[in-house]
Amino acid sequence: MPRVTLIGVLGVALVASIGLNIWARAPGRRTRLNLEYFPDMARTPRYNAFEENPNFPDGMTLRAPVAGTIPRGLPPLVFGGDKDGAASMQNPFSADDRAAVERGAVVFANFCQPCHGPTGQGDGLVPKHGFPAPPPLPRGQTQRKTDEQFFQILTNGQNTMPSYASQISREDRWKAILFVRTLRRAGQPEDAGAAK
Repeated sequence: MPRVTLIGVLGVALVASIGLNIWARAPGRRTRLNLEYFPDMARTPRYNAFEENPNFPDGMTLRAPVAGTIPRGLPPLVFGGDKDGAASMQNPFSADDRAAVERGAVVFANFCQPCHGPTGQGDGLVPKHGFPAPPPLPRGQTQRKTDEQFFQILTNGQNTMPSYASQISREDRWKAILFVRTLRRAGQPEDAGAAK
């Protein structure tokens, strides 16, 4: 008998709970659950990149940056030290910075080695398949270039070499230059390949 009473009590409690929920949620009740203030703040209209957008006069969602703005941490590059009193660019990494040189080796292997080859002699896979060979990097004429000149070549490209500004970050370009400097130290004669 106590078991039947327990089931009866639980059944009455369940029915009472359902009834109270229905009564509390009835339209016109002053106690409303989950009332949202300013729902537009939580659920703003979303526009896809190429979708029309009524918020702008030209109807475009993608906006061009405001004139004169630059990405954070990327000030404009000014090459050629004596132009308009601008200082020449200096490599922010030291040749003694082992981690920077090792990172430069990785960047060189990924981006430069296909044309310049593993030792920088211009014997990579790309020239072996008919593309003009780049000049050897260990030769004296190349090694006499300043870090700024190397950086400018990596940034803007030169002759058949394309610009790598969009593929290699500024820091990694400087580190790759440090690695290129080690190629001559690897036992290459100073003017090897100067006739090429």
